[in-house]
Amino acid sequence: MKDTRQSTLDGAFRPAMPKVRTSFGHMMDWDRTKIENQILQETRLVQTFYGREGAERELAERIALEVENRIKKLGLTFLSGPLIREIMNMTLLEEGLVDYRNVCTRVGTPVFDAHLIDVGRGFESKDNSNLQENAETSHKKKADKISKEQYLLQLPPELADLHLTGDMHIHDLEYFGSRPFCQDWDLRYFFYYGLMPDGNGTKASVAGPAKRPEVAVLHAVKALGSAQTNFAGGQGYYNFLTFLAPYVEGMNKTEIKQLMQMFVYEMTQMMVARGGQVVFSSVQLSPGVPKLWRDKPIVFKGKVWNGEQAPLRTYGEFEREVRLLFATLMEVMLEGDDWGKPFNFPKPEISIEPDFIDEDEDFNRDHQDIPTYRELYLMTFELASKFGTPYYDNQLPEYRGAGEGISCYQCCAYQFSTTAANDTSFDDKLNFQNGAHFSMGSWQVISVNCPRAAYRADHDDEALFAELRGMMDSAVSIFRIKRRWMELVRANGRMPFAMQRPKDPITHERGSVAVDLEGLVYTIGIVGVNEMIQHHTGSQLHETKEAFRFAVRTMTEMEQYAKKLSAEHGMTIALARTPAETTGQRFAVADLLDETFRPYALKVVKGDTKNLLERAKKTLDLPVYYTNGIHVTPSAPVTLTKRMELEHVFFPIVDGGNIFHIWLGEARPDPRGLMDMAMNLCKNTQIGYFAFTRDLTVSLKQFTEYHSDTTPETAGSISSADRRVLI
Repeated sequence: MKDTRQSTLDGAFRPAMPKVRTSFGHMMDWDRTKIENQILQETRLVQTFYGREGAERELAERIALEVENRIKKLGLTFLSGPLIREIMNMTLLEEGLVDYRNVCTRVGTPVFDAHLIDVGRGFESKDNSNLQENAETSHKKKADKISKEQYLLQLPPELADLHLTGDMHIHDLEYFGSRPFCQDWDLRYFFYYGLMPDGNGTKASVAGPAKRPEVAVLHAVKALGSAQTNFAGGQGYYNFLTFLAPYVEGMNKTEIKQLMQMFVYEMTQMMVARGGQVVFSSVQLSPGVPKLWRDKPIVFKGKVWNGEQAPLRTYGEFEREVRLLFATLMEVMLEGDDWGKPFNFPKPEISIEPDFIDEDEDFNRDHQDIPTYRELYLMTFELASKFGTPYYDNQLPEYRGAGEGISCYQCCAYQFSTTAANDTSFDDKLNFQNGAHFSMGSWQVISVNCPRAAYRADHDDEALFAELRGMMDSAVSIFRIKRRWMELVRANGRMPFAMQRPKDPITHERGSVAVDLEGLVYTIGIVGVNEMIQHHTGSQLHETKEAFRFAVRTMTEMEQYAKKLSAEHGMTIALARTPAETTGQRFAVADLLDETFRPYALKVVKGDTKNLLERAKKTLDLPVYYTNGIHVTPSAPVTLTKRMELEHVFFPIVDGGNIFHIWLGEARPDPRGLMDMAMNLCKNTQIGYFAFTRDLTVSLKQFTEYHSDTTPETAGSISSADRRVLI
C-alpha cells in the first residue's frame, strides 16, 4: 500500500492531502480556503431563495476544517470536486444546516441513468410524444432532469414537498426558473417591426417588415419558432388570417394555396423547438373578417394604414382574401402530407362566431366564386371527419362576450381574453396606436390534487373547501416565487425575444415591447373532480343529482376564491381544467403509494388496480388515473347527450383549459351531420371548446421499405399522442 503520509520540518509524519480533479478539468493542489469561500459565496442564495441569511466566516472555516479532517482519514491519492462537495454537504446536514446544503449541493444524474436517456429509455422517455428520437431529445432530457432537481432545491422545502408528494404538480418544472409558460401573439407586431429572431439583433440577422406575401408567411413561421427559446409551452396567433390577408390582396386561389401549403409545411418540418421537435403551435381561424376588425386600419409593410403613416385602409376590405386563405388552408390540411398523414401542427382553432352564423348575402351575390361561411365551416368538418384535426372555439354563448373583446384558445386549450372593461389601452391596441398590440399568455400552471383534498376532509363540506383553498394558497406562494425569479432572469437579459423592442420603422426610435409580462396570467389547474366528489358524496358526477350539484358548488367556491386571491396579490389567477392527462396518472399513483391515502384511492381510482403494489416495485408508470378536470369519467355508461348536458355547466366557471371531446372511433361520419350536431351544440350549450377525436391507423409500409432495420419495438416509438396505431 502506498504511504500517503508526508514528512514535516519537525520530522513527524502527517497524512498528505490528495490532489483534486476539479469540475473544470484541471488537477489542483488541496486548498481548504476554497471550501470556505465556496460556502460563503454559495450560501448567499439562501437570501435570494428563502429570505434568510447566508453563512458567516467563522461557520465556513469550521465546516471546511471538518471536511479536511474527514478527507485525511480516507487516505486517498486523488479525489474529485464532486466528492468534496458530497462530504461538505453531509457535514452541513449533520450540523442541521439544511438550507445551506440545498443551495450548495450538486444537481445531475448517475452515469447509468444518463446512458438510458441516450438510448431512448429511462427518465421520462414516454412523457412527451411530440419529441423526436434523436440526440437533441437526449440532450434535452438530461437538461430537464438537472433543471427539475435545481428548481425543487431552490424552492422552500415545504413548497417543494407539495410537488414531490403529489399535493400539486408544477407543470414544465424544467423551465420553472427560466421562462414563462405560453403565449398568443399579435401577428401585426411582426408585420410592423419586422423580424428579429434573437430579440436583440446581435446573434441573428434582422429583417425589416415583410413587403411580399411569401416573406410575410416565413416571418410568421419563424416568429413562432424563435419564441420557443423564451417560453415553455405552446405558441399561437390570434386572428391569423385577417392580419395576413392584406399581403395576398388580388392573388388567385392557386397562388394563395401555395402560400398556405408553404406555411403548414414550414411549421411541421422545422425541428427547432425544445429537444428537436416541431413548433407546438396553433392558429385561430375565422371564415371572414370579424366585425370588431372591419373598420380597423391594417398593419402592412411596416406601416399602419390609418391615413397618417399611409392611406386609410381597413381589414373589412379583405373579406375575399380571408375566405380564400381559410379555404386553401383547409384544402392543404385535408390533403395531408406526401404520405397522406395529417398535419399535427399548427392546430387549427376554428372560431364559431355570431358574425358568421348568418351569411353576408350581398357579398355572396357579388362573389359567387368565393365560398360562403357555411361552405367554409363545412370544410372544417370534412377535416374533422377525416383526421380529427380541428379544435372548435365556440363564441356563441353569452359568457364568451363575442364582439366585446379579444378571446382565443391556445392549442393546449387554455383560454385568453381581454376586453375594454379590464384593459385601459384596449382601443389603442385595436388600432395599433404607437405600437400597442395584444399580448396574451400565462406565466405558470400548477395543478392541484382534488381527490386528496377530499380524503383529508373526511366528508366535511367546509373542511373540503378549506383544503382546496389551502392548496390554492400554496400555488400562489409558488407563483410569487416564480415571478421574483423571473425578474432576475429578465434583468439579466435572458428573455430577449419576449422583451425585444425593435426599431420603429417610422420614427426610428425603440418600439413597444413584444410581450406585456404584467398581463400574463397565473393558472391553477384542477384534476380529479369526479373522484373528489365520488369520495365525498359516495357518487360520481353522472350518478346522482346531489353529486353533480356539489361538484358545481365546489367549482364555484374555487372560482370565487381565485378572484379573491387575484385581488389580494395583484395578479390575475385563472382556474382551469389542466390539459395534461399524465398529471391525473401521477396524482393517482402518488395517492396509491401513500399508506394514508391508499384505502380511499383504491375505491375511486380509474384503470387497472390489480396487484398495484407489486407492480409499483418495478415501475411507477402504472395504468391508473384520476379523471381529468371536471369531466365525466371516460368509462361512464352515459350517452353523448347526457355527457354534454353535465359538462357544459362547468365551462363558464373555469377560465379555460376545458375541452369537450366527441369520440368518433375509427368511423368517418358524414361532415354535414357533424356540422349540424356541432352548430346545435354551439347554439344550445355553454361548451366553449370542443373537438372530434378520431382513432387513426397509419401504415408505415413506405417507412419500413426504406429502413429495413426498423423493428416492431422501434416502430412503436413513433406513435403519437393523437392515438395513431402502427401496422
